[in-house]
Amino acid sequence: MKPAFAARLFAFVALSVALNFAGVSEIRALFVAAVLNGVIAPILLVVIMLAASDRRVLGDFVPGRALIALGWTTAAIMAAATILMFVTFL
Repeated sequence: MKPAFAARLFAFVALSVALNFAGVSEIRALFVAAVLNGVIAPILLVVIMLAASDRRVLGDFVPGRALIALGWTTAAIMAAATILMFVTFL
């Protein structure tokens, strides 16, 4: 085992033990992480689509209209799913 990997592994184990002693449920932590990922993903997709659509950023490598439309559709569906998630939580 390489020293850098071992250090990260032991830090992760120490964090896990500390969270366990603090009373944090592992499943709840995974759930919260998944919810945060779902909330942040549409925002990142919008930023990626803005960059992908800009010829100043990608030059000649800008995707075609179909891929741009697919990307924006995906971002819209994910944003709608995020909004629906918050509505159902209320």
